[in-house]
Amino acid sequence: MKIHFVIPSLIGGGAERVMSTIANGLVNNHEVELITFHEGQDYELAENINRIRLHGGSENNQTIRSIKNLFSYYKKKEKRPDILISFLPSNNLTAIVIAKIFSIKLIISEHTNHTAPSTRKKDIIRKYFYRFADITTVLTKFDKPYYENFKANVEVMPNPLIIPTEIKPFEDRQKNILVVGSLNRYQNKGFDQILKILAPILKIKKEWNLLIAGDGEKGLKVLQKIAADLEIQEQVKFLGFVKSIDKIMQDSQIFALPSKFEGLPMGLMEALSNGMACISYDCTSGPGELIENKENGLLIADQDSKAMQDGLELLINDFDFRFKIASKGPDSISKYGLSAILEKWEKLILTVNH
Repeated sequence: MKIHFVIPSLIGGGAERVMSTIANGLVNNHEVELITFHEGQDYELAENINRIRLHGGSENNQTIRSIKNLFSYYKKKEKRPDILISFLPSNNLTAIVIAKIFSIKLIISEHTNHTAPSTRKKDIIRKYFYRFADITTVLTKFDKPYYENFKANVEVMPNPLIIPTEIKPFEDRQKNILVVGSLNRYQNKGFDQILKILAPILKIKKEWNLLIAGDGEKGLKVLQKIAADLEIQEQVKFLGFVKSIDKIMQDSQIFALPSKFEGLPMGLMEALSNGMACISYDCTSGPGELIENKENGLLIADQDSKAMQDGLELLINDFDFRFKIASKGPDSISKYGLSAILEKWEKLILTVNH
């Protein structure tokens, strides 16, 4: 089957990583192209995936420019796919318009929960245009009724996870606490708050460091200043964008997710699969589906900073407890393994293409 993926770019971001992973998995059974509208590539694609760069055009409005470029590409019938798969709201609008013009089967995907901060444009797209896709996928059952209310045909499709084949012994790891995400979204990701929560702990536990993985120049400057003002800058390491996050995770003991909003957080899934001791706020969707409190991690009442601080102190001070929950992480996340999620995608594709 001829399958095309379309996304604005392959720079950073969880949605970009997920699309690359799915495309790499499906190319073994299908003819796969991946279409982008902007330069840059942070994620590796299989050699037999055809990368199509529709990056030209002088149109200032990115959505209109993307529609025009994809329309021009698909004018030749032989270039059209059996199924088009699109991620992210504005890009989904582009895909919906083009799929309708050329009668192409379409799957669109959401990668955050519907209560997360949004824009008026994205809200309009979700409410009035998603109904025109053959299927809309969401990450968790929490979002399904919301989109169904706007007449979309909705299926739950979790993010796929490449589960490590080897895990470094926990006792050989450094005393690192890791957080992951875009630095420019530091307020939604809670990075400013985690610095304040950890400051009194790090000042006592000098052997521990906080690692922050993610890019974003504006956020970096803000967070560096906060760390300096709190006098913990020597124990806070900014790693920038990390391609092979598994290596960092397997040399760290604690993973913290202080987000205000998530979909199904890839960072937390990867941390569990890499045998880290995980602690997360029980924000609107995602963490509560991945963590069973005090079994494979600590689930903290949403935005309760004192409880988060107490939880981090417990993990830091009690090695046996830290080791216990870390050891249960990999098995708890196995149902999200790549092969299981690819099987769900194959069934979905057959359903759409019947």
